[in-house]
Amino acid sequence: MSRRRTHAGDVRWGWTCPRCETDVSVRRDPDSDTFRWECDADHCAAVGFGFTSRRRARLALREYRERYQNVYR
Repeated sequence: MSRRRTHAGDVRWGWTCPRCETDVSVRRDPDSDTFRWECDADHCAAVGFGFTSRRRARLALREYRERYQNVYR
């Protein structure tokens, strides 16, 4: 089974929270050996987890951001 390769864009910087526009960290979760993204702001609880790679976490963040912006225009 082959997966469709989605272009991730520039994965070095520019990842922001869809809810509060704060920078987002993507890191490995040592308990589950998966990757997660989470908003760095103390007042925001946005998080995504369970991704098999850093790239997949960033792609999911971008897709979530696009969906969030389309809903709340």
